[in-house]
Amino acid sequence: MRHAQLKAFHAVAVHGGFSRAAEALGLTQPAVSDHVRKLEETYGVQLFTRAAAGATLTGMGRKLFAIAERQFEAETEAMELLSRGRTLEEGQLTIGADAASHILPDVARFRLKHPKLAVRLVTGNSAQLLKRLEDFSIDIAVTAERPPEASFLSRRLRSDRLVAVVQRSSRLSTLKEVAFTDLVRLPLILREEGSMTRKLLLAEAARRCLTLSATIEIESREAAREAAAQGLGLAIMSEGELVPDGRLAVLAIPDWKTEMEEWMICLRSRSALHVIRSFFGGEGQASANLPPQA
Repeated sequence: MRHAQLKAFHAVAVHGGFSRAAEALGLTQPAVSDHVRKLEETYGVQLFTRAAAGATLTGMGRKLFAIAERQFEAETEAMELLSRGRTLEEGQLTIGADAASHILPDVARFRLKHPKLAVRLVTGNSAQLLKRLEDFSIDIAVTAERPPEASFLSRRLRSDRLVAVVQRSSRLSTLKEVAFTDLVRLPLILREEGSMTRKLLLAEAARRCLTLSATIEIESREAAREAAAQGLGLAIMSEGELVPDGRLAVLAIPDWKTEMEEWMICLRSRSALHVIRSFFGGEGQASANLPPQA
């Protein structure tokens, strides 16, 4: 059974005749008659009783009409849902961020423009978020690591110097700055594997042929910050990640010029989706070479 045949049958039943059905569908009467005839012949049933006054449903026709009604109602409902999705009146956007503070202003602007769209924000380190992006469990990632451009599109959000934070009551807090060669000799709080902060710190130490003397490894930026506040060592962070905390002092690292970048990333294969495209382009921002909409 073809969709066109069922649609022709439904139109004849609704309008009570082949001529009126043809007019409603924008087809010729012979075309509508042929669709219904083939449907009847294929299954060896009679769906209408034909008369000069019009067409009347048979018992079989009434049962099929009830099914067709449900199908076309569901079809209309699906089209309405998809239309709302296209205009961002319905749906969900899931964003993964290694630091929520970097993306919350964009989320606030997006919510003002599309208040009916659900937004979900999850956190993780750079490696975790890129994997979740590839698994389709998030739509957009905000990370310090920029992946290869072949599979991803990216837009740089910011770039910040790296600093050390330490307990304010520590004697180190009076220094205001610390050289990298001295930094590696101090108790350091390392982030977990997959963290860009950790990767940059270890890469710089390796480049200088230095070995970190004493470290403690702690998952998540917030936990590392708290560990520094409790006096467990110095935590390395970007200036963009700093939040007001009277328990902490910030030390510059003048001989370490590496900066931490933050990138907004999406899969190239999903970049044409309306919800991703709308958020990724940003308010008043260039669309970062996003493909044209279909």
